[in-house]
Amino acid sequence: MLKTRSLHPGFGIEVLDLDLADPASDAAIDQLVRDLDHHSLILVRGQKLSNERHVEVSRRFGSLMTHVLKQFLTTGLPEIYVLSNVSENGKPIGNHKEGWNWHSDLSYVAEPSMGSLLYSVEVPPEGADTLFASMHLAYEALPPATQQRIRHMTATHSYAGYYGKAFADRAPLSDEQKARTPDVRHPVVRTHPTTGRLSLYVGEDIIKQIDGLPPEESDALLAALNRHAISDAFVYRHRWQQGDLVIWDNRCTMHCATPYDDNKYRRVMHRTTVAGTRPF
Repeated sequence: MLKTRSLHPGFGIEVLDLDLADPASDAAIDQLVRDLDHHSLILVRGQKLSNERHVEVSRRFGSLMTHVLKQFLTTGLPEIYVLSNVSENGKPIGNHKEGWNWHSDLSYVAEPSMGSLLYSVEVPPEGADTLFASMHLAYEALPPATQQRIRHMTATHSYAGYYGKAFADRAPLSDEQKARTPDVRHPVVRTHPTTGRLSLYVGEDIIKQIDGLPPEESDALLAALNRHAISDAFVYRHRWQQGDLVIWDNRCTMHCATPYDDNKYRRVMHRTTVAGTRPF
């Protein structure tokens, strides 16, 4: 039986006294896999994971995906996507200023990520918190009329559109990267495949439009849903410590990185991404 404490009244747990570097923890990892379906977010502090063990633990949750930005797969293991402001030999080792908007990882592909496991290798002493929002709680708190209105709507998710906004100062996506990330449509309300619980499936920047609505109406509805989804009542703020492993369910959460003094401090984070299925 895992020893846990709650992170937020509505979702998220911290697992205490667990050493995931120890092969004997494999039975506990099976429990984490089951717990993720019901808690949406899991924190395990004080870990000392090799890159190989990080990937090994992640694979217990499912098949792993490889990020489209191959230049940031710099650990020698392509399953690990590096988020960092650090450069070595004149080249960045990871993507900087990634995820500074509310999103669900890889929502822009036909079969988005089921979950992500983010491990803190090096963290600033202040700033760089990550905010997590429960899309289950957000949907369930909507007025019934709004729930009924959006229940069967779809939205277009566009990586090219997001990249152009978020990284306008960078070289554009290559033809290969564009080919790997065509626009896709997903439901605005999705069903959790294990629990059957409904959740909002929205986000900032990554969503081009709510399909079938005039542009102004689409923009207004999307803005209203995003505002509601990130209300304080549905949000947990994670203050990182070195050795934290945070596991989240992309099917029913959104998250957002926050700024830090990137001239003063180094930050190195390793993320693995678990494959998912088409939202329904």
